[in-house]
Amino acid sequence: MLSTRIARLSSRNSALRRAGLCTFQAKVKEMETAAAKLAPSLPAGLKEVAEQGSEISAELSKFATERPELYKAVLGAIAEADKAGITPTVAVAKDPKACKYTEEGTMVHDLMSRVAAADRRMKIVGELEVTLTAADKDAIKAAQMAKAADLGIDASMVSGGIPDKMKVAM
Repeated sequence: MLSTRIARLSSRNSALRRAGLCTFQAKVKEMETAAAKLAPSLPAGLKEVAEQGSEISAELSKFATERPELYKAVLGAIAEADKAGITPTVAVAKDPKACKYTEEGTMVHDLMSRVAAADRRMKIVGELEVTLTAADKDAIKAAQMAKAADLGIDASMVSGGIPDKMKVAM
């Protein structure tokens, strides 16, 4: 009885996690569609950004299928960063009179809120550790060799010390 209930809960939780992963990709697809609609009316500099939506969506799908564990870890880190509550960003509290505030409901406030959320997300995602595959190590080694060749350094001088794990650190 208890094992059946646990199995049902586990199944429901994994379905919710899959739905969460699909929801994120669906949001990216929605943004891609919205950007494609806006692209014709945008100035040249912004049009290029809007037209990258399909590339971003394709890269995200590829990343989700090639590295599902890392994809889940990134989404988990983003969810952790987005948790409600006050997160200290400095070691010592600042004097409220010395802080700059924005008026809620303004474009500046919305922009600053999004920038702060992106900063929180990048900080947490940057702390994730990735276990490198053999292909990852080969790609790193190839990049090292190419850089050495560009700089005129003999390939034998490049050390082969590639770690098994790395922080994502963007």
